[in-house]
Amino acid sequence: MRRMILALAVVAGLSAPAAAEGWQFSLTPYLMFPNMDGSAAVGPLDVNVSASPSDIFSNLNWGAMGVFELNNGQWGFAIDLTYMNLDGTQDRGLAEITGHQGAYTPMILRRIDKYAEIYVGARINDLGISLEGTEPLGNPRSASAGKTWVDPLVGVRATLPISPRMDLTVLADVGGFGISSDYAVQAWPALGWKFSERSKAMLGYRLIYVKYESGEGVNRFVYDVATFGPTIGFQFRF
Repeated sequence: MRRMILALAVVAGLSAPAAAEGWQFSLTPYLMFPNMDGSAAVGPLDVNVSASPSDIFSNLNWGAMGVFELNNGQWGFAIDLTYMNLDGTQDRGLAEITGHQGAYTPMILRRIDKYAEIYVGARINDLGISLEGTEPLGNPRSASAGKTWVDPLVGVRATLPISPRMDLTVLADVGGFGISSDYAVQAWPALGWKFSERSKAMLGYRLIYVKYESGEGVNRFVYDVATFGPTIGFQFRF
């Protein structure tokens, strides 16, 4: 991790970012159509996690997703908020997962190029899950737990013009580093279509993978899940 931070610092020092401009605020509400694949465990109960967008939306009580950002062309401060509250996501008959899942990611951005920024931040993961499954002998079991942990992260965001109205934004970061999660990885490319200088639509595809484990015995908690799927959003600048 030290080498990665040092490399980012060297790049920032050698680059010639654009001069600071007036601060602009942007709001980007978006919607993700998530698939989930992996495994989870509470205490001695292990279950497979496999859910499609239709599984999730059919059991969704409510949810919210959005990015808020302040940027002056040289420095930026942003927070990405996602939250889902589920009644019950059926795992192909193998297990049922209910509860909530939130990820709150504040970031500090530094421009290193006309088209690119690096950032550091932290992803606050907030999970509350109830599992319904079976033991190896076939006996039904249930378990529930709530867990909150924080993953430090470093990443890069590049916005590349394709035409006067179209651009491609690619965001990628890595985190965890064994401090909390063993691994926390995100990749999110998105095509943007400008309606004006202050608004655009964004169509992308997002992948988030988290591997987290803590505790032993009845206090054991495991979340090893990839969440992925298309996204659609609208950005407004003020």
